[in-house]
Amino acid sequence: MPSGRLFLCHRLIPAALIVVGLAACATDGTGSAQTQGASAPRSIGVVTTIQPVPEFVSASRPATAPEFIPVGVTPPPRGTDRRSAEDVKKLEADLDAQRARSRSYAARPAPKSSYDGKLPPRPARPPKEPAAE
Repeated sequence: MPSGRLFLCHRLIPAALIVVGLAACATDGTGSAQTQGASAPRSIGVVTTIQPVPEFVSASRPATAPEFIPVGVTPPPRGTDRRSAEDVKKLEADLDAQRARSRSYAARPAPKSSYDGKLPPRPARPPKEPAAE
């Protein structure tokens, strides 16, 4: 049977913290007719206010919200030109050369190890000092 102190520390305190945490989540911090503005989350500073939307975000959004999320809509074509056949062949040659370098590096023989298979002896333990009297 745990002692009273252990029960208090290990059972009651975490349970109390959970209850307080959940109670703070039960309100949005605006208060109600019963509390008339005496909001615990707002008084301790855990309720945040809605920040204004930055200008670059509002500029990138359409003026009116779309009625649906566009699915399957083709994006505008890219501004970059396609690679020529010569550029593609050059790129493939560069990639093949890099692959060959990587494979040759991986296939090289491993360097010899200086470990001879013997473990060094453990250092001797310091002598036990007699207990101070």
